Amino acid sequence: MNLLFLAPSAYLLGGVQVWLAELVPGLRDRGWQVQVALVSGDWHDVDAYSRAFPELPVVAVANPTGTEEGRLRSIGRLLEEQQPDLVAGVNIAALYPAVARLRRCGAFRGRTVMTLHGLQADLLANLAAQQNVIDAVIATNQLTCALCRQVAGIPQNRVLYAPYGVAVDPRPAVPPPGGPPDGPLKIAWVGRLSEEQKRVLDLPAILGQLDRRNLDYRLSIAGEGQDAAAMETVLAPLIHRGTVRLLGRLDAEALRSQVYADHHALLITSSWETGPIVAWEAMAAGLAVVSSRYVGHRLERALEDGVNALLFDVGDAQAAADQVERLKDPNLRARLVEAAHRLVRERYTCEASLLAWERALQHALALPPLPSSPDPAPPLPVRGRLDRWLGAARAEDLRRLLGLRFRHPEPGAEWPHAEGEGGDEAGLLRRAAALEAPNHETSEVER
Repeated sequence: MNLLFLAPSAYLLGGVQVWLAELVPGLRDRGWQVQVALVSGDWHDVDAYSRAFPELPVVAVANPTGTEEGRLRSIGRLLEEQQPDLVAGVNIAALYPAVARLRRCGAFRGRTVMTLHGLQADLLANLAAQQNVIDAVIATNQLTCALCRQVAGIPQNRVLYAPYGVAVDPRPAVPPPGGPPDGPLKIAWVGRLSEEQKRVLDLPAILGQLDRRNLDYRLSIAGEGQDAAAMETVLAPLIHRGTVRLLGRLDAEALRSQVYADHHALLITSSWETGPIVAWEAMAAGLAVVSSRYVGHRLERALEDGVNALLFDVGDAQAAADQVERLKDPNLRARLVEAAHRLVRERYTCEASLLAWERALQHALALPPLPSSPDPAPPLPVRGRLDRWLGAARAEDLRRLLGLRFRHPEPGAEWPHAEGEGGDEAGLLRRAAALEAPNHETSEVER
């Protein structure tokens, strides 16, 4: 089967990038014809992405004008040339109206899926708005699957689940990494340095609690992001003291050698997650996991407090410190590590993830085609005087002829992840938390 992924090239760090880099070679080994189309532009650097992930077979998608009409034409041309049996969108919103445009004129007959990697209101709103174009959605988390059905209104047979996977040794490291437990407790925090989801600025309060207990610890922070400067400022005294190290962005090999091979525990502070893949990586490497009860963990039924991880409520610095302090007990840490390793070995290996994604993609291909929409495409938003004077199509022709180009302030404006102005993130999180509440009578997963 001929499969095409369409993805951004602006981001080199994160679970989505690791997932794609692992999945594509695995599918090719199993006989799939796979290409990865990467969008390019001022903010999206296909060459840099290809250097970071040389195993991916890449084709570049350029938009010389920077307009929405330009995005639709560029993607449309790609699909007409490639004619994949299945095209999978990875946070590129223009894919779906481009497919709808081609289907109206009979120029594309392949299936279209959305791969959903975030618990975000704008993505779910985009899914709902394009459900007559998107043949199936594949999500990496059971809660996200439930929200696709309840919030976006997608029929159950078109909502598919396929988790992330990680490399797992047959047995956990013996002794566990990090060195003797009688020295400093070595804690790692890994991810995007963002307060909005990752709650990276909870770290100072947690570390303050550990200092008040006179706990001997060292914290290593691996990652980069928009809140890196704020975090470095508030942690400056601890960095100067040598208690905290900032490692910056690490590639997969450096993450294994500098973090997973030399720490006792991974600390997760997130408000929501659709994995996280760093938890499975740490568990596979033999680290104990101390995590917030982030929205997304309960329906996934992976992290179990006191069994394979130690959990605390989101934002509760004292409870987080309590759980970290418990890891000084080597017997408890050993039990957690063994159970965590068993979890990833049974559910989150690269092989299990690959098989789940392959089944989901095959299911999407086998679905009956969606009915063709008789309605004309909605008009594109007016972005300038040329659009008002000439209409989007003729204005696009003139911009290309004259070499005119819109400049965008950030990657998500150049190639938006979702259509529209976003959504009610707080409302979505409340609804998601209600689905995950312990007293929720019947979850979507159980139906």
